[in-house]
Amino acid sequence: MKNIKGLHTLRALGVIGVLFYHAFPNHIRGGFFGVLIFFVLSGYLKGLSVHKDISFFQYYKKRILRLYPTLIIVLLSSVGLLALIDKYKMINTPQELLSIVLGYNNFWQIKMNSSYFTNLTNTSPFTHLWYLSILFQFELVWPFFQRLYLFLCKKYNEKNILSILLIITLLSFLILPCFFLFSKEVNYTNLYYNTLTRFFSILAGVFLGLLHSRGKRKKRNISSFVMRIYYFLFILLTLLFYLFAKGTDTWVYLVGMQGYTILICIMIHFFYTKPKAFYKLVDDKISKFLSTYSYEIYLWQYPILFLTGIYFMNKTYTPVVIPLILIILLSLWVHRFTKGLRKSST
Repeated sequence: MKNIKGLHTLRALGVIGVLFYHAFPNHIRGGFFGVLIFFVLSGYLKGLSVHKDISFFQYYKKRILRLYPTLIIVLLSSVGLLALIDKYKMINTPQELLSIVLGYNNFWQIKMNSSYFTNLTNTSPFTHLWYLSILFQFELVWPFFQRLYLFLCKKYNEKNILSILLIITLLSFLILPCFFLFSKEVNYTNLYYNTLTRFFSILAGVFLGLLHSRGKRKKRNISSFVMRIYYFLFILLTLLFYLFAKGTDTWVYLVGMQGYTILICIMIHFFYTKPKAFYKLVDDKISKFLSTYSYEIYLWQYPILFLTGIYFMNKTYTPVVIPLILIILLSLWVHRFTKGLRKSST
């Protein structure tokens, strides 16, 4: 796998957005944009490694060992604590856990009409795992897509296959806006959780990864100065989205999330084609830390905020710093605890 400078910073930016959105929902109202970074990066890294030869069995084994041990620990720990704190919130827990483990939680939440934009303590400690279900679905179909792509590239010109894939990717851009415009009644739960409405972000990442997997990095005529300006504008726009976007804003579903996906892809492309332009700007120690533990932080953050929210519900104030510290400490612990399994999955 090629080491691309800047991807740690992007992943850290996504983690910060999602974590702060859940911790400070009244202030970081658009932090849910951060999950788009995860989708694009997931697709991109898969596309970049398309020529890596691995059997179906080995692929699924590695992904299960990478994703499931930490997930199971978080699920069991959260359920145990929830049973002690407020067992009445566990009415739908068995069905919810099953949907998470089997990778269809996003559709389960659509069926339950579980809004992502309601008060934290009125939902579930696992509401955020809709994202993981879409990731699992992607992991499930990727080996088939990989073999089909390689087969077609051998039989036909690879440029033609990429051209067809580009057309499909561009068409997928329209899925979310069409869902929004042509639904009889706007259902934000369905718009936000549906795998189809997230298809463009993943596929755009895959397409970019496939382009970059074809050979050596080619120098572009775009100056380093222009690239750095774009980087700062990208960070600024991301922060503005995090601060001011809302999950019920019309523009978010018509152009916001799809447009931001394109901006992420452009940023990754700049990182890939001219990494020296960003050496002093990206992948500092904090970014690398957040990126390294991003999966664990993502899993722990919602349950911890949910459970501490219940515990401090009747208190005069909720010390948010306590759950944030717990999230980091638990992420460090579970990362170390599953180290052996994680090594065998690489």
